[in-house]
Amino acid sequence: MTYSDEHALEAWKAFVSSGTIMEDKVRPEVAASWLRCRAMGLDPWSSTFEKENTSLLREKRERFAASLRATTPVMKFLVRLLGSNVSLMDGENFVFELLSPMMMYSRTLGTFMREKDVGTGNATLVATERRPVRMDGFEHYRAIAQHYSGVAAPYMDVNGRYFGAMNINSPLQSLPPEALDLCVEAVKLTQELFAAGARSPLLLATTEFFKPLLNLYRSPVLLVDMEGRILNANAPMRTWCPDWDEFSYGSQSIGAYLAKAMTFKDMLRLSDGLNEPLPVPFKRGRSRAVAELPLVRCGKVEGEGMDPFIMLVFQGEGESAGGGSREAAPAGKKKETPRRDATAMPTGATVDYIGETEEWKAIDALVRKVAPIRTNVLLLGETGTGKEVVARAIHRRSGRKGPFVAVNCGALPRDLLATELFGYEGGAFTGARDEGATGKFEFADGGTLFLDEIGEMPVDMQVSLLRVLQESTVTKLGSNTAKALDLRVVAATNQNIQQLIAQKQFRSDLYYRLSMVEMSLPQLRKRRDDIPLLVEYFNEQLSAQLNVPFTPFPAETLQALRSYSWPGNVRELRNVVERCLIMDGEGAKVGTSSLPFYIENVASSAASGPMMSLEWALGSELLQRQAAALRAEEERRSLRQTVAELDGDIDRIARHLGIAPDELSDRLEQLGLRARIVIDDEEISDCIRW
Repeated sequence: MTYSDEHALEAWKAFVSSGTIMEDKVRPEVAASWLRCRAMGLDPWSSTFEKENTSLLREKRERFAASLRATTPVMKFLVRLLGSNVSLMDGENFVFELLSPMMMYSRTLGTFMREKDVGTGNATLVATERRPVRMDGFEHYRAIAQHYSGVAAPYMDVNGRYFGAMNINSPLQSLPPEALDLCVEAVKLTQELFAAGARSPLLLATTEFFKPLLNLYRSPVLLVDMEGRILNANAPMRTWCPDWDEFSYGSQSIGAYLAKAMTFKDMLRLSDGLNEPLPVPFKRGRSRAVAELPLVRCGKVEGEGMDPFIMLVFQGEGESAGGGSREAAPAGKKKETPRRDATAMPTGATVDYIGETEEWKAIDALVRKVAPIRTNVLLLGETGTGKEVVARAIHRRSGRKGPFVAVNCGALPRDLLATELFGYEGGAFTGARDEGATGKFEFADGGTLFLDEIGEMPVDMQVSLLRVLQESTVTKLGSNTAKALDLRVVAATNQNIQQLIAQKQFRSDLYYRLSMVEMSLPQLRKRRDDIPLLVEYFNEQLSAQLNVPFTPFPAETLQALRSYSWPGNVRELRNVVERCLIMDGEGAKVGTSSLPFYIENVASSAASGPMMSLEWALGSELLQRQAAALRAEEERRSLRQTVAELDGDIDRIARHLGIAPDELSDRLEQLGLRARIVIDDEEISDCIRW
């Protein structure tokens, strides 16, 4: 249901005058808050505010000093970006920090934001709803707050316990439609900084840390250093600075894009607060044409552990002159959360994957962290766990403008793989096309190259790949000319990479180059709580493709699917859902008897009583013990061979396997093997000097 500001006004008037809730004109959670306010005797016309409790504020700020250090950089960024107030509350809804672009604004700092005192608002509703919320205009219970627009996102622990929130409030104009997403992302970024602790300056070393916020903002934004060199920008800014990211970080001047009528020094002289938008002249293309882009906010962002930079926020299409929302955001309209695709990117690449378990949330957090950073990633996991999906998510969230190019290293013969990757010059070999061919390395320039099944790549070709990664250049077959590349590589394998290294089937130096960030994707059986979400998505997606009615799967069928171990992981689950829809015509008709017999049998065993379940479990445990014994013996044989080849030198063996010596020692002890520690005179003298 769609709600508008006019609806909210009509509903508020009716409620204040008669206590009647107009259910078709106000959101249920807002109506429930109004009812609570009325029951507590709060006057909607009251204008009093709690006074700042200075002593309690001092105590809270001392207690939450670490939280303040982690949140301040992100809050300062938001204040500049939105020109709005940003505040922090603890679990008691006490405001212990507030940053504002206004000279005097301290109304809520050092006070409790409780419903019984201040009425319905984003700061009070977030504590009740325990989820991100937005409040606009006449949704506020007290008339004095109805010129506000606000959003809030909670801080929750793993058990769902609420322990505070971040609020963004604008007393002058409606917040942009993306404000709620910005608040949610800001909470995640502050949690990253808090977890990093003393290492947080490493995250703040460049403006890439703030890229998720830039990507969400829909109007042009530019970040420059104190000398006017471009550090970062969002996609809408590309129209005005089209090739800024083709230069190394912080090397291209904004002056290259400004018309002669204005220089960056002119912009630096601007005060933080502009009374009205300032037209900034930009050059358009190679012609002498000039177009003006209104600058609505300009100011320095600085903080502990980070180099200061200047944020330039320009007026977007449809944005008000005061820098407000670009479109009328209906009061209280609930923003739809996009579905996440678990196995394939949908049209438009606007979603990534589905997963709400802690195992998958950890993957999602890591993807968000590494995506903006140009570093190679190695994805490990069983077949069907979604390695290519994660690779595509990394590319999409990276902001790289080049294409995502996927190559399956195990699906092509050696000679074809070489030409596929490197390309060739015309006439390079018998049968080659006269015009030659562009390889995948070159085709992915500026984007991301996904090397699936990297463990299948021949060893001699691994040497060539290593050179490409080290030198960031590629040479076509039959050519002597190297071409420079701007390339990011994401590799994946379902094999034991350490075992491949030990067997000399994979180069350790290539492994180190590829695994700057390593992600192990969890098997579906380790995140069973995601199965109903995945089934729902596949059901909806495949029902549309198969032209059958979309109806939910029965609860007992979902439970049966949860009980299966899914050796083929998410890919196997999708295939089963598709088969069921083809056979039964719609989700509601898919009973347990419609499932493949091996899934139905497992479900039946689990439901047949303690004895059958115990027998099945014991049988599975026996098989697991046998498999573990085989794996241990294979590892013992491989490791014994490596120990012999390297003369028992534990440091050399550890370096060869890419693990720490202590970890190797523990593993050797577990497998009943021995090695020795070699320290020569030079190493001893180095240790003494150190």
